[in-house]
Amino acid sequence: MTTLTDTPAGPLIPMPDKSPAALRVAVARLGPEALPKFDAHWAEAMNQARDEFSLLPGRHFVDHWWAWVAVQRWPERAARFRACEHTVATSDDKHARRAASAELGRILADAEADAR
Repeated sequence: MTTLTDTPAGPLIPMPDKSPAALRVAVARLGPEALPKFDAHWAEAMNQARDEFSLLPGRHFVDHWWAWVAVQRWPERAARFRACEHTVATSDDKHARRAASAELGRILADAEADAR
């Protein structure tokens, strides 16, 4: 017998193109509360790119938000990511912080591998 769950079997959205416009649409769908941070980060990256005559700030911006979308489109993965971030930020236990930090790296690596 199968049971229905509230968790979708797949990702909430397909992985978008690696462009600022496509990522902004994905962020708006996955976490509209993150849009002000997205927009501020974009403006900062463009100012830095202009000031430094470099494309790297834009590339770093796209890579950061692409990874964010890769994690957030899977609800269980996103919840675990937030739990690990909380442990790293608040735990007094050095070993717990290190373990959570290592898990954050694994979650990011898995999310990015799934997104390719």
